[in-house]
Amino acid sequence: MSNFVSKTRNAGKRLGHIAVCTVAIGLSACQVQSPSDLLFAPTYSSGRGSIPVISGTQYDCRTFQGSGWKGIAGGRAANWGDPFPVARTACFKTRDECQAFLTLMSGYIDYQPYYRCQPHTA
Repeated sequence: MSNFVSKTRNAGKRLGHIAVCTVAIGLSACQVQSPSDLLFAPTYSSGRGSIPVISGTQYDCRTFQGSGWKGIAGGRAANWGDPFPVARTACFKTRDECQAFLTLMSGYIDYQPYYRCQPHTA
């Protein structure tokens, strides 16, 4: 019986080593040069087409029903030095969702003079 337990433990260790090797190979395939590449790599594209569109979604204030919070994010974004205006308005049931929306939009808007969550009733 102890021989069976020993073989089972060895098999488990081998599977663990295989898993570690698989992860190491997978990470090396990502070609990450340093930890700073992960920390400081761009995560948002500020091109006009990449900014989230609210119209037609469940957060569209034109179709929002009931009371909640209205998030307004407005400012300017720059795409290779060519600044353009950006304004997005969305409605949410909770203030936390509204704040999360503003945080998301701050990644797309470079100059942010107008960022607010205010009570809203539809």
